[in-house]
Amino acid sequence: MKVFEIVPADFFSVLVSPNREIYADALMKLYEMFQSEINIRLKAFLAEVELLLEDREYILEEGDEAEDSEPSSLRGKARLVVRRLVKTGWIDREFLDGSFTEIIIPNTYAITVMRMLKELTDESVAEYDSLVFSTYSALNQAYTDNRDRMYEALIVAKNNTEKLDFKLRTFYYGIRGYQKVIRENTDVNLLLKNHFEAYKEALDRVYHPIKTMDSFTRYSGPIRGILTDIRFDDALLDEMAAKAMATKEYADQNEAHEDILTTIEAITDSYGAVSVLLDEIDIKHSKMTKQSIDKIRYVMSADQTIKGKLVELLKAYAAADDKQSPKIMNMLEEGITVNRQEYIDAGSLYHKNIRSRRSDEPPQPIEEERDIEKEILTAVVGKLRSGYSDARVKSYMDSLFANGRTEVASGEISVENDTDYILTLLSVVSAYRGTRGYRIEITDGYVQKGVYRIPRFVLKKGGKR
Repeated sequence: MKVFEIVPADFFSVLVSPNREIYADALMKLYEMFQSEINIRLKAFLAEVELLLEDREYILEEGDEAEDSEPSSLRGKARLVVRRLVKTGWIDREFLDGSFTEIIIPNTYAITVMRMLKELTDESVAEYDSLVFSTYSALNQAYTDNRDRMYEALIVAKNNTEKLDFKLRTFYYGIRGYQKVIRENTDVNLLLKNHFEAYKEALDRVYHPIKTMDSFTRYSGPIRGILTDIRFDDALLDEMAAKAMATKEYADQNEAHEDILTTIEAITDSYGAVSVLLDEIDIKHSKMTKQSIDKIRYVMSADQTIKGKLVELLKAYAAADDKQSPKIMNMLEEGITVNRQEYIDAGSLYHKNIRSRRSDEPPQPIEEERDIEKEILTAVVGKLRSGYSDARVKSYMDSLFANGRTEVASGEISVENDTDYILTLLSVVSAYRGTRGYRIEITDGYVQKGVYRIPRFVLKKGGKR
């Protein structure tokens, strides 16, 4: 199903409107009330929105029609906010059963998005949930003591594995954010805070637990072992399929059986993917640590003298584009006075002669002109002959004249691979030289043998060329 088959077309318009900050704060307040109250009363929500609107400007948008006689009042603006949320599909307004009390009902998809916005603005790092140990504990206990609860344990293992993969991937991509801070800042205090507070907190909450108390290395093997035992235990699989039929909608027990096997394979594959992901996290963690330490060392040891600052200014000028360089040059001219100084000394009017000593060594002989093409051809032939001995070529030529034949035309020779092609060419060379008791008659043209092409010839046995 597509996104806009679920949410209205203008659902996200409140997050890009001129009043987006007001709408976002109102949605966060609505999510808080959703978590603490069973029925969200319209009057109470309007009062909360009024508090948000104090000392803030609300810009009237197209389609806004105030219900109050004074649209500029806080209550009138609060009602405009509520009406906009109703119009864009975030909430619905209803009356509480058996009364005239009006309440607000957040739509299901809106609750999901509000939760996402809340998590996005929450700077604290979520606690790690010991997902690996929980998976092992659930599977092991059910397999050894409560086999009738094996299906429930498998579902727990599936959910924990998906959460584990999500947390690790989120942490892996989050490292780039800390690296960006390193690249873009030169404040030592900010770099230290980024590494020893923000990044260390993420490490302590996600990375270190899975390396220590919730050791992936320790529990992944037993988890895969239990899943393999379940996979080949037909009686247990039948019991789990029967339990699945009672909790989910399946056409028959075979479909439930296949779904269980698919879940087992998915968990096993996920643990293989997590193993690879952890290796990548180790590499990224090492690079991140090195970059952070190197940048802190560089900033702390940077030259803070006039000379050092001048070097930094010249570096900035060298890296500037056509628009920025004139501005930097003007700043340099205003703040620094630079003069060119020259002087004349005894070495300025002439260049001292450099005496060279004559060598008594005999002249070097002139090398003879080399025939490079001949040398290359000789090297190639030698390399070929090292893999194709004379005996092998002789044996191949004898095989062509089997059954008492005295002549073989090139069109009759089978050339199916590189070995046949090379042996055929070496046979032609040998026969042309009159060795091994063969001779050859070469005519114009070529014979095509699949992807290979050989000269048109007739190979004869006996005599000399």
